[in-house]
Amino acid sequence: MEFNPLRLVESFAGVCREILVRPKDFFRNLPREGAIGNPLLFLAICVFLSCLFMANMLNGDYRLFLILFTANLSSDFIMSGILHGLVKKAFSSQVPFAATFRVIAYSSLTDLAAWIPFVGTIASFYGMYLIFLGLQEIHQLRPRQAGIAVIAITVLALGAGITAVIAGKDLLPMAEIGLLPAD
Repeated sequence: MEFNPLRLVESFAGVCREILVRPKDFFRNLPREGAIGNPLLFLAICVFLSCLFMANMLNGDYRLFLILFTANLSSDFIMSGILHGLVKKAFSSQVPFAATFRVIAYSSLTDLAAWIPFVGTIASFYGMYLIFLGLQEIHQLRPRQAGIAVIAITVLALGAGITAVIAGKDLLPMAEIGLLPAD
């Protein structure tokens, strides 16, 4: 069941239900080819809501929201590309990029809870589990292969995130966008 923006609310709720209740079947039945517009819109909705909640929780303004939204959306594309390259080269997958992007896009459902203290940690681990299942079903990987891919992309994402925070702390006006108290 692919997300259908023509039935926005009904389709969004249906996809969320399927991902939460029957994730393995959901990923198994996804198309492996085709345009990525519908999964991209699903991803954008999840990222938009998550970033809106996060910016509000941090008492940030629209600039913080835009930074979070842009960083999250672009990192999902980058992660899809890296993950796709990894499964293609390391495990000889012949599935196109669109299929890998679908796994990442639909696994982003967990972003909706990522901003909630403690629950966000559980949601993040569930998101990794969804990626694990999605890779198994879409790329027909063995559990060990999917696990290696998820661990590799997680380590890369954590490293990139830490690097971005360290490099960006002097570039971004943290106090102005609400991340740090003003001096």
